[in-house]
Amino acid sequence: MTLFATIDRILIIHGLIKKKTTGTPDEFAERLHLKRRQLQNILDEIRDYGAEIMYDRIRSTYYYANNFEIVIQIKVNPLSEQEENDIFGGNIEKKFSDAILLHRMFVLLYS
Repeated sequence: MTLFATIDRILIIHGLIKKKTTGTPDEFAERLHLKRRQLQNILDEIRDYGAEIMYDRIRSTYYYANNFEIVIQIKVNPLSEQEENDIFGGNIEKKFSDAILLHRMFVLLYS
């Protein structure tokens, strides 16, 4: 699963819990196209971040017992020239032009 798909899933789960409209654990898992155990694992991860997630058997819904919010912030910065060199192994345009030049020299010498 991609990062953004995971974030979307977490936000959907959070919204349903916050609105107290999850349904039973089986309904909640089915709604998210998950197995019940997968849903429990995700809920446990959210609990690790401080959420007190409870289940109301009378209303058949999960809810937050504390004032829990999820704020996801993604910041993207362009790579510096040095970072590009570290990742890509140097200036790819220069390597490509050097390879063409080498190829042309090889063709001239051996044809």
